[in-house]
Amino acid sequence: MGMKPRAKKATSKRTPVRLRHKIEKASAAKQRKQKKLAKNNPEWRSKVKKDPGIPNLFPYKGRILQEIEEKKAQKEEEIARKKEEARQARMGVQAEERLAEELSDADSLVDIEDDEDMDEDAGDDSNPMAALLASARARAAEYEERSETSDSDDMEQETLVTTKSKTDPSSRAFRHLFPTVLQTADIILYVLDARDPPSTRSIPTERQIAAFEGASKRLILILNKIDLVPPKALHGWLSYLRRYHPTLPLRASPPAANAKTFDHKTLTQKVTSETLLKALKSYAATQNIKRALTVGVVGFPNVGKSSVINTLVSRLGKPSAPVTVGAEAGVTIALKKVKLDNKLILLDSPGVVFPESEGAAPISGPNSKEEAQAKLILLSALPPKAIKDPLPAVQLLLSRLSATPSSMESMLNYYGIPALMSSGGDIVPDFLVQVARKRGRLGKGGVPNLDAAGMTVLGDWRDGRIVGWVDAPVIPVKSGDVSMEGGVVNEAGDEKEIVSTWAKEFKIDGLFGGPEEEGLMEE
Repeated sequence: MGMKPRAKKATSKRTPVRLRHKIEKASAAKQRKQKKLAKNNPEWRSKVKKDPGIPNLFPYKGRILQEIEEKKAQKEEEIARKKEEARQARMGVQAEERLAEELSDADSLVDIEDDEDMDEDAGDDSNPMAALLASARARAAEYEERSETSDSDDMEQETLVTTKSKTDPSSRAFRHLFPTVLQTADIILYVLDARDPPSTRSIPTERQIAAFEGASKRLILILNKIDLVPPKALHGWLSYLRRYHPTLPLRASPPAANAKTFDHKTLTQKVTSETLLKALKSYAATQNIKRALTVGVVGFPNVGKSSVINTLVSRLGKPSAPVTVGAEAGVTIALKKVKLDNKLILLDSPGVVFPESEGAAPISGPNSKEEAQAKLILLSALPPKAIKDPLPAVQLLLSRLSATPSSMESMLNYYGIPALMSSGGDIVPDFLVQVARKRGRLGKGGVPNLDAAGMTVLGDWRDGRIVGWVDAPVIPVKSGDVSMEGGVVNEAGDEKEIVSTWAKEFKIDGLFGGPEEEGLMEE
């Protein structure tokens, strides 16, 4: 028998200590050499490690970069606004100090006159003290007259429905910014909220635009937020508004989270924005305008003016949004020009509360100011910080939704609450108590916080989570020309021809008004 082969002893994989020490010494020597070279290098280098940034393969890189740019722009606008407020405050303090010095000089001169009995020398031009006294008296009288005039103007402004607080400068924007936009722009895009076009529309303003500089300006009505209304209501408003001005539907931005939207099939964000862009370019082509066309975007606060500009910019393949947008009113605080291309310049403007329509019934009575503010709150024209009492706005919202049982039922199902109980004919307290319990808006001891619940409801209405809209008025059409009483537009006259002419200039005659939209209406 042969001998079995002996198994070979396994060799160790451990690195010898001598070799390991040799590697450590070489590494330490290399690090010392690099530090020495870095000390002798005159180029400055920051000790803070550079941010590697967002990887290109990250799926949400574009959205994150856009949010960073929006926050940066919003911060810069906030800093500019604070600087302007500080400058105005300094100017006011300096004016008060100068006025106090003048008044004190005048009082001292009056005392001198009484003590020294200078009545005989008052008419003498050679007396310098008398001339100085007369000048001081004249300045004091002028100041008193100016202050009385300003007080009377303030009293008159308080009686207007459109008068706003210091936190919302919409009334001042109408007096100062709107004329600038009207003077600069060739075309005015008047943005309306599709849920309530009458409240966001001002017929006197439309007349002012149409009659400016011999009817040289062009006006297009933009029905924004069309995804928040059903197709039948949208078709009704398009048919109604096109009796007065060229009108286009638009879906400028995607809806908020959990918003109740309606499917309009072909009326997507891409299709509607491309149609508006083609209409603007076709006007420049038909008019043979050699220079860049300026398009001003106006409307009430928070109707989506800045979103209209961003969606037009996105149609040209530009990834970043040039204008900051937000769900609250007051994001845009100054005029901003956005160059779309060599042919189009867009002019973004802050939200403006325009004068009331002449056909609208004026709000009068002891609660007129409260009702006017409630209307503005439902239009999201006031920022949340400016809302002192949300209950009147919630009451107005419930009264509007009660007119349509389906809308009221949809809202109750959204909050998951049963039918409301009225206390003395008022269902607002019971509604807010149940919303506060469902959403956790409770105070100390578990007491429902009605104000917090009201702000929650208003926020849901602003973001489209509560379904509600205003139907277009039905105007009977007779054979022949159509004429409207009361006077906004008489389509039997020249204005009918003007509207049809403007529609041909923009090549939007019959757009979104053909058989395909009527099919949507019947569904």
